Amino acid sequence: MLVALVTGIGFGAPAVAQSDTGDPALTVATTASYRVVVDTARVEVAFGYEFENQTAAAAFPGFFESLPVDAVDVVVTDGSGELLAGPTTEEDGFDTWLVGFRRPLEPGETATVTIEWALEHSVSPSGPLVFPGAASFDVYVPGPGESTWAPPEIELPDGFVAVGSPAPPEIAAPYEIVRVSYVDPDAFFSRTVVLPPEITVQDWDSRGAWTIDVVDRAEAVVASLDSWFGPRVDPLELWRAFATSEHPMVGPDQLGLVGDDAESVDHQLAHAWLSDVDVDEPWFIEGLASAFAGNQPDPSGPADVVPVVVNEIGAAGVRSVVDALRDGTITYPGPVAEPQPLPPDWRTLLDHLEGVAGADGVDDLLRATTLLDEAELVLLDQRAIARVDHDALEFRAGGWTLPPYLRHAMAAWEFDDFTAAQAAVSDVIVRRDGLLAWAESLDLPPRDDGKVLFESAETDMAEVNDLLDAQEAALEAFDEAERMVNGDRGLLAGVGLIGQDVEADLESLRVAWIDGDYDRVEHDSHALASRVEGAVGDGTIRLLIPALGLIAVWQLVRMVRRGTAADVTGAADDQSTENTSA
Repeated sequence: MLVALVTGIGFGAPAVAQSDTGDPALTVATTASYRVVVDTARVEVAFGYEFENQTAAAAFPGFFESLPVDAVDVVVTDGSGELLAGPTTEEDGFDTWLVGFRRPLEPGETATVTIEWALEHSVSPSGPLVFPGAASFDVYVPGPGESTWAPPEIELPDGFVAVGSPAPPEIAAPYEIVRVSYVDPDAFFSRTVVLPPEITVQDWDSRGAWTIDVVDRAEAVVASLDSWFGPRVDPLELWRAFATSEHPMVGPDQLGLVGDDAESVDHQLAHAWLSDVDVDEPWFIEGLASAFAGNQPDPSGPADVVPVVVNEIGAAGVRSVVDALRDGTITYPGPVAEPQPLPPDWRTLLDHLEGVAGADGVDDLLRATTLLDEAELVLLDQRAIARVDHDALEFRAGGWTLPPYLRHAMAAWEFDDFTAAQAAVSDVIVRRDGLLAWAESLDLPPRDDGKVLFESAETDMAEVNDLLDAQEAALEAFDEAERMVNGDRGLLAGVGLIGQDVEADLESLRVAWIDGDYDRVEHDSHALASRVEGAVGDGTIRLLIPALGLIAVWQLVRMVRRGTAADVTGAADDQSTENTSA
């Protein structure tokens, strides 16, 4: 793209003006100015040349210059009017223009030439962008390597400031192309369309050339984003981004939309919506965005796993995983929220997808990618075994959540620790179920006070076993008392228990069981059983005492009756003696 210098008569046989010996030829000093005109969506450019023919005998009819193929309204002038000029060849997006002097430039003569041209706003990714509040375009300065040149001057509308590039731009040599971007912050951030509270969209009018239906679809898109990924805490600002590069003024709650099609916009919206989700695996967020937008990621990468899983778990499943990631909570939840012990890497994602969302076979999908190395594949095998044991134990535990030290070992992928600890937990579940069945057989309501101890155990099952020991002792004593009270006690026992309401005493033991007073149940049950067992003796005594009293009375009556009879007999004998004497 260097300026080409020609000599000779006319334009038919151009030749290089500078000789091989380095003799002075045609020198030039160049300037370049760019003017941003928002009202017409254009960048107006002016290249200035100051030529001097320093040769001894050569005359120069004109020169070559390179202009962008999309340059419009090209006009070449000198101090007297317009010059003859036209494009010749095209290469790498530039046309080579041949410009003729008004008359051949003779030795010692000078000439001033200006080339004016313009760039118009374009939807092309490499084209200039000029619209209210922003402008982005390529700049360069003309001139051969030996020429003198000045950095470009850029005239901007009031309020425009440089973004992402120096002002003026740093250009090391002529024809070095530098992209420059400028915004008017007030206009850039104020030209918005208010949509649902989560989103505002920049309105660049028709010259902005992004005619996507974001505004029309906004309410439905926001509803879908919410159902997939949960609500945003902060609003999201959208605008048409510079297609050449990511705009530095776009913050985490702001998104520059590059594409015009709905899939592209929805994909970018999903990325923005998930910007607060802490994940160490970019492929996962990319996969979610692709699944939401309905486009497919690279099938050779792990992101391809995500749409497959999303087809299974649906939006609700995705929401559950994203909620867990946002909360940073453990994959194997307990009664209260607990922090996830692992970083948000592929292991946490796998656990959430299978454990929280209920997807099947995600580990097999990951095995088919190149994401994992040999050691990680072995770890997956260990996890598969531990998961089977964990799920079986969780099923047997029923309404009781597994203790933290088991769940944390699984969530931290410390499978050896889980295996070593699970037997003791299994034994407790067996004991619990046996005691529940025993209590049910005795018509005692089930006690669930072991649940709290079980679900909060940090290191072992010692406290739970102590409680189960107390329950077992109480049930054993109650069982004995119940058999004694409700068994066939016999006449003597019935007599011995006269005045006692042992059935009421048994019911009070049931109340003590319901209250969890196992010491009282054990103690009072033994006491009640002893009373019932001793009632036979008490009944015997109670029956014997009246019998003995009757016998004593009968003996007394007999004695009295015998004494009376003796007195009568003696008196009769005395009367008979008297009669005989007489």
